Amino acid sequence: MKFALQETLVPGKSFREKAENAAAYGYEGLELNGDGLAGRVDEVKSALKESGVSAACICGGYKFAILDPDEADREQAKAQFKQLLALASEVGADGVILVPIFGPPRLPDMTPWKTAVELEEELLVDQLGELTKYAGRQGSKVILEPLNRYETHLLNRLEQAVRVCERVGSPHMTVLADFFHMNIEEADIPRSIMDAAKWLGYVHLADSNRVVPGRGHTDFSSGIKALQEIDYDGWASLECEVPGNPAESLVQSLRFIQSQKVGI
Repeated sequence: MKFALQETLVPGKSFREKAENAAAYGYEGLELNGDGLAGRVDEVKSALKESGVSAACICGGYKFAILDPDEADREQAKAQFKQLLALASEVGADGVILVPIFGPPRLPDMTPWKTAVELEEELLVDQLGELTKYAGRQGSKVILEPLNRYETHLLNRLEQAVRVCERVGSPHMTVLADFFHMNIEEADIPRSIMDAAKWLGYVHLADSNRVVPGRGHTDFSSGIKALQEIDYDGWASLECEVPGNPAESLVQSLRFIQSQKVGI
């Protein structure tokens, strides 16, 4: 398992400083902010090479309209997402995180033919077919992230994201397991991780109160053990608030997570 953190969490006036600080704190990777990434890709590549830190994945930077009823909005969202998939390959990142939708459905309820959620899943599978083919040509992946019920009505649990992956059937797609969302939605986090093993390709770390791990009540030990049992060797990236002195908190959090690993 490799540990990373979102670039916005790291102190530094420039991306280079952030990369150097991340390395100094003991992290191996940075999760890149997709907003404006195309305009700073050379800076990012240079800083990563010199610091020895890798790009983990790309988060954000596209219009969240993959499931919008307006075709023009969907096409714009897909075009932006495809650009990020290409950039992920260029900087050596695994792929781009996809959140299908925030909030309630935007499609109409067509009951008794299909509910809005059933229509959304059909549209999502169709859109992902296109996006994963493009990802494959670029050498990157679509990373599908379930969120808790307070942020989205669609894909709240790993099993739901796995079902979508199985329907799409692409090797250029994977599922993200976020400990903050799982703490709300999963009845049994270790079991959910084990059941999703075939498709699990990225992990987000945040405690129950959405701050750095070790500051809440989430049972990371059993979850990390489950990741080890499925031989997960991908990225585990901090996506959370960082209280107090960032340098101290980030170092402490990394040590805490590492201490949860069996045999460490």
